[in-house]
Parts: sequence; C-alpha cells; structure tokens
Amino acid sequence: MFRSFFVSLIGLTALCISCKSDGPKKLSNDYAMLNQDDIKPGEIAKYRSTAIAALEFRYKETAKESITILDKDIWVYEGTVKNTDLTPMDSLGGRWIDFKEDLTYEYGSYSESKGKGRYHYGLEKGLLLLIDDNEMIKPQEFKLRALNDILVLEGSYIYKDNNLQAKLGRRATRPTEPK
Repeated sequence: MFRSFFVSLIGLTALCISCKSDGPKKLSNDYAMLNQDDIKPGEIAKYRSTAIAALEFRYKETAKESITILDKDIWVYEGTVKNTDLTPMDSLGGRWIDFKEDLTYEYGSYSESKGKGRYHYGLEKGLLLLIDDNEMIKPQEFKLRALNDILVLEGSYIYKDNNLQAKLGRRATRPTEPK
C-alpha cells in the first residue's frame, strides 16, 4: 500500500511539473504600455484577429499615409499611469517608441530595441492602433493628444486599456543610459 501511494505521489508530481512548464509564459515588461495581466491567451488571439482586420481596413481608407507628428523623431516615455499607479520617467528605464513612415513601430529601452509592430493613426478620430509582432501581446488602441513636443496616450476600452495613460516627449535620439 505504501509503495502504490509513493508511486502515485511521484506520478502526480511529474504531472504537475509538466503542466506547469506547458503553461503560458509570463511576458517581460519590455514595453512600457504592456497591460494584459487579466487577459487570457484565447482573448489575445481574438483581439489580434479583429485588430488586424481593422488595421487593414484603415490602411485602405487612408492610403497607408503616415503622419509627421508621429514619425518625426523618437517618443520617450515621461510617465505612465495604470489604474491609479503612477510610474515616473526615472522608473521607466529609458523606454521609448519610434513610429516609422512605413507604418511600423519599434520600442525599447535606452540603446536596445525590445520589439516592433504595425500601427495606424487616424487624424480625423485621433485614434492610434498598435499591433505588436509578438503574438503573445494583445493589440492596443489609444486616443492620441499631441501638442508640440508632447504626446499623451489615453487607453481605449476596445482592448481593455481604458485604465492606462502615458505622457511622452519628443527626442531626436534614443535616451542614453545613466553612468
């Protein structure tokens, strides 16, 4: 009896270990606006398919034109708010996002690129749609407010980002790491 209990215990332990290693991987927070703690992987796939369709439709509507206010220079995060938690610039580790004229974007920290994706910004509605190349990251849509060299992003409810805001400042180059 003790032997069968011991064998069962070993089998159960092995099963738990194998299940745990096959589970979803926790994403590192390389992207300053990562906001998917309560999102299931199945939801991400649904969000991505609808966002890709929306992105393609918006590209057709606007003839895939970029907007100079976004693609000129690099945008550095000066602060983010998630729910009621404020993350100031000095805690963001030099995070930045660079919108390109070909409607792609790249993001990273200091001199290191951490990811990329595609975007659309509609000047008429002021909405910015971001779809990361990493299929584990859900799409995001923001109301964009720009004034001179400041950009404010207000999360939309579409992809459950209405708890998220960020302030970014325009820079000619990526931030440099403090020495």
